[in-house]
Parts: sequence; C-alpha cells; structure tokens
Amino acid sequence: MASAFQEEVGKATSVLIGTHLNPDGDALGCAIAFSLYLDSIGIENEIVCHHKAPRNLEFLPKVDEVHQEARRESYDLGVILDLDAMDRLGRTEPYFATCKRVIVIDHHIPHQKPGDLRIIDSDSPATAVILTRLLMEIGATITGPMATCLLTGIVTDTGSFRFRNTTPDALSVSAYLLEQGGDLNEISEEVFQNRPLSGARLLGHVLETMKLACDDRLAWSSISFDRFVESGAKDEDTEGFVNEMLFVTSVQIAVLMRETKPGKVRVSIRSRRDLDVAEVARDFGGGGHKNAAGCVFEEMALQEVEDRLVRRLKVCLESS
Repeated sequence: MASAFQEEVGKATSVLIGTHLNPDGDALGCAIAFSLYLDSIGIENEIVCHHKAPRNLEFLPKVDEVHQEARRESYDLGVILDLDAMDRLGRTEPYFATCKRVIVIDHHIPHQKPGDLRIIDSDSPATAVILTRLLMEIGATITGPMATCLLTGIVTDTGSFRFRNTTPDALSVSAYLLEQGGDLNEISEEVFQNRPLSGARLLGHVLETMKLACDDRLAWSSISFDRFVESGAKDEDTEGFVNEMLFVTSVQIAVLMRETKPGKVRVSIRSRRDLDVAEVARDFGGGGHKNAAGCVFEEMALQEVEDRLVRRLKVCLESS
C-alpha cells in the first residue's frame, strides 16, 4: 500500500485534503499533518472541512488554513482521512467528485467503499497511526509540527492511552512521534485541560440530571437547546462529558444527547468491554467503533430521541 500511496501522491500537482463533519483530533491532526508533508515536497494542496476546528484544537499548526469551501475548481488528487461514508464530508463532498483520483485512509469499518486507492485498517486505534506508518515507510521527514498533529490524533482517539483500543503499535508510534518533536504536554493541556467556565457548569448539569436503568448499568443525560442558550456553552464544550458518566463504577453504557438546535439531536454513546454500541448507532443511521459511536437525529424532539435510544440500549444490555 505504501508504494501505491507514494506513486499516487507523486503524480499529483494539486491535492485536496478532506475529513468528516465536526472534526476531532484524529481528523484534523491527520489532515494538517498530511498538508504539511505536501508543503515540504512542493505539492500544492488545500484542506477543506464542513465545520471549522473546535476550540480545543485551535492550537494545531495551520488550523486557520482549513477552509469550508475549495479555492480551485478541480484537483489532481483527493485525499480523504478518517471517513467511513462520503456523506459525512457534508457540503465539501462535491469538491472530491472533481478530483481525478481519490485516496481514502481510515480506521473505521466502512459504510461505503469510495476511493481509487483505499488504505483501511479497522484494527488501528486511529487514522493517525496508519498515516504515520505510511509516511515512515515512504521515507518522509516528519517534522515537529507534523508530529504534534499526528500525536493529537492518537491521543484523542485513545483517550490519552486509557481506552481499550490502546495497542502496542499506538504506543510505539507515539514514542516515535515524541522523538520527532511531538509536544504531548501542549496536546494534553489544550485538548483535555481547557474547558470554559460555561462548559464546566454544563457538565455539572449533565451529571446532576443523569438517569439510570438496567441495575444502573445504563446511564444517560441530555442537554436541551434552551439549556445551551442559557449556559452560553457550545456543543464543542461537551467533549468528554459522556465519558464522565461511564466513569461511574456500575455503568456499562453511557449516552449523551445534545439538542444543538431545535429538532436536531446529536448523540454520543460509549461502552465498556464487549458491548457493541456501534451496532446500535448504525440502527439510527450513525456509526463508529464498538465502544465509541454516535448518530444524529433530524426533525425529532429531544424526548422522542431519548425514548427510542434508551429502549434500544436496554435491549442491547439485556441481551449481553
């Protein structure tokens, strides 16, 4: 795969880089790291993403050059990172249809199979691990800023190496990136220790109103649109809230529902051990990994979303 990847990149004079809606550390970290690599070898490139970077990722180098619209009409090559279905590109999806060739690099179980060259490893804890390995195999020079971006992807997708997907490969690749100048202290402070007061107070609300079922094995909480307005917090400020519920000793599945605007509810689901919540998320048009998944409900009241999800998750727990 590395030689095919190098050949595709080497033939391109212009590259469009993309990733999924509501980009996380793995998505943006990979996109920016790859853009920096292309800069270093003199290939014109641009990053596009439906949404801007969340506040806790604004420290990444070149993050202000992530655009919501492409600047050119067409590109030789499109490189899509951390994406399992094309519709998750949002409004940037049409830009990749103009690319002569498309490469997809991802670690999710794919919903679709786009791309002329697909580099997929669903056992990898993060797309950043796959991309780092590719860059190493082709002999690329990984600079300090590139290493910080790639390390951000691994740190965020493994929960600072606490999640069950923390593999020996994740740790060895991370050690290599630290040797290349990756700044783990900066990543930890900016991503995990940088919550605004409004977000801290909203977390208090989430925990105070948390509900339990199935002998306290299922926990869920919701944030209404009115609560967001009242608190002054944003959806991006809820990063990690769902894990706080999973920290409760008895809880095996935790769910956070956020009404980001009237009629639109975003859902994050987390689980312990062998409980597959990605299967549940797929039932509602979402996806993800076995222990970390999500979905979005459109034109549905928050209470109805809660009723449907809790009912389905109770079945998941009862059958385990």
